[in-house]
Amino acid sequence: MDKQFNSITDEMCETTKGVFGDTNDFKTKGGLEKMGEAMDKGMVLVMSLWDDHAAQMLWLDSTYPTDKTTAGGPRGTCDITSGQPSDVEKNSPNSSVTYSNVKVGDFGTTYDSGPTPPSPGDCPGGSLTACIGLCPSDATAFQACVAVCQ
Repeated sequence: MDKQFNSITDEMCETTKGVFGDTNDFKTKGGLEKMGEAMDKGMVLVMSLWDDHAAQMLWLDSTYPTDKTTAGGPRGTCDITSGQPSDVEKNSPNSSVTYSNVKVGDFGTTYDSGPTPPSPGDCPGGSLTACIGLCPSDATAFQACVAVCQ
């Protein structure tokens, strides 16, 4: 992407979709104007634990579509054979999740600012997301690692 953006705009969304070769369904549905109208009417935050029978969650942390190796295809380090719902459901039938400390408010108002975080260049991996992506999968080690990243 040649053009740089510092905010979310319809142009940024369209440019990103173009670079990734994705259908711009967001524009088809009215873009930010329609999203703003919907937000004015009120929205509900929904969080859930789920698996994905359509794309095996590959869109989240693997390569999706699986044959796309250019911009927008690689999205994480998981193998393209991972995330099969039958494997997830068989190997983790009693999975659960606990959401806690969920807060709602204007940006910067829902937490103590505390110490200044390191600049992105100082974080392992270059960003919080990349740092967390480097953490091991063992639950205890993962939590400790995330605490260090944060």
